[in-house]
Amino acid sequence: MQATTNLEQQLNYAKESPLFYKVFTLAGIGIFLDAADVYMASAINTAMMNDKFATVQQGSYFLSAGFLGLFIGSLLAGYIGDFYGRRRSYQFNLLLFGAFTFISAFMPSIQWMIACRFMAAIGLGAEIVTGYAVVNEFAPVNRRGFWSGMIAIVANAGAPITLLVATFAVPNLGFRSMFIIMGVAAIILWFARHNFPESPRWLIAKGRTKEAQVIIDELNV
Repeated sequence: MQATTNLEQQLNYAKESPLFYKVFTLAGIGIFLDAADVYMASAINTAMMNDKFATVQQGSYFLSAGFLGLFIGSLLAGYIGDFYGRRRSYQFNLLLFGAFTFISAFMPSIQWMIACRFMAAIGLGAEIVTGYAVVNEFAPVNRRGFWSGMIAIVANAGAPITLLVATFAVPNLGFRSMFIIMGVAAIILWFARHNFPESPRWLIAKGRTKEAQVIIDELNV
C-alpha cells in the first residue's frame, strides 16, 4: 500500500519530460484526426447527394450512423480501457477507425458506406474518450487543466483544417478522396504509436508496480 501511494505521488508531480510531450503529441494527433473525421462526414455528405450516390434520406442515415457509432464507442471506451489497458485499447480504436474509413472509399453503394461509417465511428468515439484520459493520466496534477485545454484546442483545429482540405479535394478528386486521406493518416499514426507507453496509473491500479515505476522514472528524466 505504501509503495503504491509513493508511486502515485511520484506520478502526480512528474515532470513535463520528453516522454510526456511524446504522449501529448501522439494523443493530440489522434484527437485531431477524430475531430477532422467528424467534420469530414458533413463536408462530403452534400457531395454524395450531388453526385447521385446517395439520396437526402440516405445521406441522413450516413450522418446518423456516424453519431450512433460515436455514442457506442464512447460508452465502450472505459470498459475496454480498464480491462485491456489504455495502450492496447488505444491502438485498437485507431485501427478500427482508420481501416473502416479507408475502405469506405471503395464501397460500391451508400448502404455499404453507411455500415463502414458506423464501424469507423465506434473507433472514433472510443479514441476521443481514451485520448483525453491518457493525457490527463500522464500530466502533472497541477498542470492537468492546462494540458486538457491544449488538447481541446488541438481537437477544435480539426474543423477549419478539414474543411479547407475538403474545399480542394472534393471538387477536384471527388468525395472518396477524403476517406483515403483520413484513413491513410490514421494508419500512419497507428504505426507511429507502436511504442506508446502504457498508462502508469492503470498499471498501478492493476498491481503492476514495477512496470509503472519504469515509466514514472522515464517521465522524471
